[in-house]
Amino acid sequence: MKIKFHDGKIRRLTGVRHILDLSKNLISLRSLEEKGCKFQSDGEVLRVSKGALTIMRGKRVGNLYFLQGSTITGSASVASSDPTSDVTKLWHIRLGHMSERGMNILSKRGLLCGQCTSSLEFF
Repeated sequence: MKIKFHDGKIRRLTGVRHILDLSKNLISLRSLEEKGCKFQSDGEVLRVSKGALTIMRGKRVGNLYFLQGSTITGSASVASSDPTSDVTKLWHIRLGHMSERGMNILSKRGLLCGQCTSSLEFF
């Protein structure tokens, strides 16, 4: 996911779950901490830094910090050589990570817009 931050720079957040149509998304400070980020708050502003670089800022409103920046949409891409596999992965995600067996049942009943599913490959 690409984000345009407070300083005008565009950075990529990796390993995230992003829902395009959701009006507000949460960024886990714990996940950022696991990637080596540090946090500093001086009342109304939260700064997220990695090394000497401040990578994010958030302004506190009530009990939450709102990112000073915006997400850049329309740049997501998926690469695969098997279109049936793509459809299966897409339905797997759309249905809340439903099991392969459950998706096969829905597919046989014609409930996946007439699309067939294949086996899921997990890494």
